[in-house]
Amino acid sequence: MATALARTAFRSVTFLKDDTQICDNKVITSHYTKLNFVPKNLMEQFSRPANLYFLFLCGLQMIPSVSTTGQIPTIALPLVFIIMLNGLKDLVEDYRRHKSDREENERITLSVEGSGEGARLTNTRWQEVRVGRMIVVTQNEFIPADMVLLSSAHEEGHCSIETANLDGETNLKTKNVPTAAFELVGECKDRNVAAKKASAIQGKIECELPNEFLYSFAGNITATGRSGQQKISLNEEHVLLRGCKLKNVAWVLGVVIYTGKESKIMMNSKEGKGRKLSHLDRQVSHMTAVIFGIQNLLCAIAAIISAIFETSPDNLQKKYLNLTNESGQAENAFVILVVRFFNFMILFSNFIPISLLVCMSIVKFLQVFFLWADADMQHQGLHCMPRTSDLNDELGQVEYVFSDKTGTLTCNIMDFRRFCVNGLCYGQGMTEIKRQVNIKMGKAVEDAPPPLPDSKRTPHVDLVDPAIDRLMESKTGKQYTAVRDFMLHLAINHEVVPEIDDGTGKIRNYSASSPDEAALCYGAQHFGYSFQNRDSSGVTIEVDGSMIRVQILATIKFNSARKRSSVIAKFTIPGEKERLVLYTKGADSIIMDRLAPEHKDSPETQQNLRILESFAEDGLRTLCLASRELTQEETDAWLKRWNEAQLATEKREEKQDAVSEGLEVNLTMNGITGIEDRLQEGVSDTIVKITRGGIKVWMLTGDKIETAVNIGVATGLLEAHEGVKGPRPVLTAKDYEDAKGDFQPDKLSTKLKDFAEHARMTAERGKMFEAMVIDGKCLETALEPTNTADFLAIGRVCRTVVCCRVSPKQKGAVVRLIKESEKVITLAIGDGANDCNMIQSADVGVGIRGLEGLQAFNVCDYGISQFRFLRLLLLVHGRWCYRRVAILANYMFYKNIVLVLPQYFLGCVSGFSGQKLYNDVLYQSYNVFFTFLPIMVFGVLDQDVSKKASLRYPELYTAGHQKMYMNRQVFVRWMVRGLWHALAVFFVPYCTMANGNITHSDGKANDIWLVGTVIFLLVCTVSNLTVLVETFYFHWLVHVGILLSALAWFMVQGYVSGLHGSVVNSELYGSTQRILGCPMVLLVIFVSCSSSVLIDIHLKGFECCFFPNILHHVQARVLTDMHSAPKRVK
Repeated sequence: MATALARTAFRSVTFLKDDTQICDNKVITSHYTKLNFVPKNLMEQFSRPANLYFLFLCGLQMIPSVSTTGQIPTIALPLVFIIMLNGLKDLVEDYRRHKSDREENERITLSVEGSGEGARLTNTRWQEVRVGRMIVVTQNEFIPADMVLLSSAHEEGHCSIETANLDGETNLKTKNVPTAAFELVGECKDRNVAAKKASAIQGKIECELPNEFLYSFAGNITATGRSGQQKISLNEEHVLLRGCKLKNVAWVLGVVIYTGKESKIMMNSKEGKGRKLSHLDRQVSHMTAVIFGIQNLLCAIAAIISAIFETSPDNLQKKYLNLTNESGQAENAFVILVVRFFNFMILFSNFIPISLLVCMSIVKFLQVFFLWADADMQHQGLHCMPRTSDLNDELGQVEYVFSDKTGTLTCNIMDFRRFCVNGLCYGQGMTEIKRQVNIKMGKAVEDAPPPLPDSKRTPHVDLVDPAIDRLMESKTGKQYTAVRDFMLHLAINHEVVPEIDDGTGKIRNYSASSPDEAALCYGAQHFGYSFQNRDSSGVTIEVDGSMIRVQILATIKFNSARKRSSVIAKFTIPGEKERLVLYTKGADSIIMDRLAPEHKDSPETQQNLRILESFAEDGLRTLCLASRELTQEETDAWLKRWNEAQLATEKREEKQDAVSEGLEVNLTMNGITGIEDRLQEGVSDTIVKITRGGIKVWMLTGDKIETAVNIGVATGLLEAHEGVKGPRPVLTAKDYEDAKGDFQPDKLSTKLKDFAEHARMTAERGKMFEAMVIDGKCLETALEPTNTADFLAIGRVCRTVVCCRVSPKQKGAVVRLIKESEKVITLAIGDGANDCNMIQSADVGVGIRGLEGLQAFNVCDYGISQFRFLRLLLLVHGRWCYRRVAILANYMFYKNIVLVLPQYFLGCVSGFSGQKLYNDVLYQSYNVFFTFLPIMVFGVLDQDVSKKASLRYPELYTAGHQKMYMNRQVFVRWMVRGLWHALAVFFVPYCTMANGNITHSDGKANDIWLVGTVIFLLVCTVSNLTVLVETFYFHWLVHVGILLSALAWFMVQGYVSGLHGSVVNSELYGSTQRILGCPMVLLVIFVSCSSSVLIDIHLKGFECCFFPNILHHVQARVLTDMHSAPKRVK
């Protein structure tokens, strides 16, 4: 992992000297200020091509020579509405940010003013804290800035913090004052005394430059105290980060090193490279470009015809056409061409729907409310938490799901179930996963062993075995000694923090960053080796009623590269001599390489490994424990090198790893642990259903192959009997090792090519592989550029792929490879920090709010609390949202074609003179008032089938894979539909009412404005009826939307036509009365609507009868089920 530890530039911070050259501690997360909101928001909104396009049209409308609106920018009405709507949304969001910033910056902390005996504590606002200042934080307060600890109210100089605001984890973490720094200040119970002592120290901190890495820090303190100048090493254990809460100690004192935007929490709060954009949004952008091209083409054709018409000698002779200028000459053809082109650009301005983007945004925003409110997706009071609305439709088109195992498919509630020492296994009974596997394989299932009478009950321990109870009671023998060492290892080598009950003083529970570590501590406690306390110098454990102080001389932490953790412990068991021991625990492959040669091949070790394999086959999480007795001389020499590495200002982490490598050798195996993590409820049913929906599920886990395969069988991901549904290639590193045990990637590459060729032949026959199982070492080779084509060829024909022993980086690489190579929509789901890479790499990231903190939950797009909710998220809500948004997007283009093409048809019969057909107020209100509500209600509420039917027939989900509602063919069909409706709504009224035809009893001819008003009414009516034709779920809001749209037309039309008695628009004055008072006009409206909508209904019926799709088949089954269901007796 790349960190900032290798930086050559460091920051220098002097005690009690405010560094004004560095940013202050004021936090600003808001985007706007009072002064720049209007210009900045307008600039951002008009940076969008659509808004810029409509602004350009507004400008055209004000140019006298090309304006068709009397130089009045009528497009400004809907444009201003859209801009104000978006601006209001931005204003509300930014107001909340301002309010949050103000509350944060005005908080109060204590800072040290003066030095030595003159030092005092004063209240200081957070925003006034500067780098170099000493501050005091009291219990249950939040840390105001990143600070290095110098003193604590605890006698050992440590404190506990809660990092929920930082990484989402609620368990407590221990931080320590550097031992040498604590000695400089001395033990202080009073914070005022500590402030005086600390401020008397002349000190300077050298630390790395600000960076976003939460779990690493490198620096040194150079301090001058009573004993002279000394250099003190600093690491992440000595730093408190802004946003953390102080717990379990009255106060701490420290020096500020990073403030404001340079603090680590703010560095991690920076906006990413950009929001994820759904594939459907990209398609809409392409469709908009196509429509814009068609618009320009139609404008060009109209302009050319108009220029030819107006410069034709025959037409010039017709004086009534008024085609010549004042001198009797024809206008220049090119000038006419340009003017007419822009005339028609204005007339056809609604060809591109101005409300498209805002409609899609509002619909998606409202859709997420129903995701949140779905009671079937709630668990223990936790709702589904959509963190974006942009990807709702993406949820309905997912083709690959990449899932973590622990905490995702399993509960992540760890129980200490079995362990093995010297080849003897302790712990009876069948695990839950093994039980599920046996059921699927048709094998016998054992009953759980009953607990022994008067047996001890310990949280997170489910181990029943009379043999271990007898052994621990005997307290004699070689095996007892080995088990005792094993338990001591469990109780000492960890980073668990005990939470003490204030009332009883007893341990309430163990808090750990990993549930595995806590379970191991509980396991040791169960057998009488109870971890009691932790401080800066070591831990205290209770053994057989005696408290034993264990001094921890060094801790070598676990990381993804080392895959192990170690401690050097010094302690004395009563009645025995002092011991100095190196304890190391980690993955079996790592520990085996570090065993002493005489132990590596011993019968006990080999038996341990066989039992480890059986643990893995039972679905247990395994860990190897090993140790080595050290001499004082060896320890002192190593600690000297370790301290030098810790004081390094360059490449500290690499130097520490190099030093630790020399110590963790010649180990003796203590034993193996088996931790059980049970499957979540409904996992198997969820996987079966989403695979029936055409989704491929890949499992990416850090577990051993045997464990992963058994989990796969238990969840239904893999078949119980290999080969039933095709081959299952298994690629493990040990199968491609030479005689020396070295991995041979060339052999694997050759095997990959063989499997890939077999896969291609299988695909040609229309068959598939059952699965592919591959471990991390082989995956590393498979992901090399020369092998990716073969890896993809195999994965393409596999129903599932199980990747074991993979790192977080490999998880992300697999997701990116499939997404970019296969051009499919991917979803990644996980619950821990190690899943963040793949969650952010996938098109859609789903985080499970689990026990490994909220890291995955915080970076995801959609958060859920159980894996089983994924079926509802995809098969129900995702599919509904995709269909709704796709139809909405097509409809928005369709309804504007119905609106604009009659204007074009008028040009066809009028020489493209540029004459308007519609009143400008009505025309520009079309998208905003008359056709807005029905499609919005459809986009939020419509259901083609019910939730129950969606889950019963998951095959419906394949519609998203086929792009059934949004593709070129569907788009063309919607455009043709719009063309037909435009023909019907124009030519029926035109042929009936225009050209001198008399439709009213008063014998007066109809002018163009009356005909245009009738056509506009038909456009609104047919467009809204089309929504009804597409609707399956007739919620009462659907009818309300239609009625309100009709009422909106009547109110606006009535106003501009003077129903209230005054003249608003002379063109339309009295038109409402003439339209509604004439039976012939009402008949025209009925015929136009019928010829438009009935054709659609008949075409849908024809498709359903002769070319049914998956939806038609499912709807038929649902209707059959409804009719065949027994009727209730009243």
